[in-house]
Amino acid sequence: MIKDPDASWEGPFPYDVLAPAGVTPWTTHAAMRDVSFELLARHLMTPVTQQAWDELRGVRRRLLVDLLLYDVDPDVELPLADAEFERLLAALPPPEPVAEPSGVPPAPLPEATTRLLDDLIRFDV
Repeated sequence: MIKDPDASWEGPFPYDVLAPAGVTPWTTHAAMRDVSFELLARHLMTPVTQQAWDELRGVRRRLLVDLLLYDVDPDVELPLADAEFERLLAALPPPEPVAEPSGVPPAPLPEATTRLLDDLIRFDV
């Protein structure tokens, strides 16, 4: 699940706070009612975790929190988005070559500069 990056929430997000106790959006309502025991057993019950638990143990408030989450599987969605992006790029006309104002193409970069740029520029995604 991915949290809506544009959503605002007062204080820490409840699922983030309760994650050390094993709470996820898939935690059942019955299990959520017993999370306080897990928090107490792990010495994690603080005012912040108490507030997060209070927000998630009520059905109405939990539905509001869940509304801010998106069920997205990046392993499935990214290849589909990449394929769509490639399809859209292929449909574009090829770019026209840009001529220098003088009409003379620029000289190639020296090999040392090219190696330096190659070392500096990384496209790790």
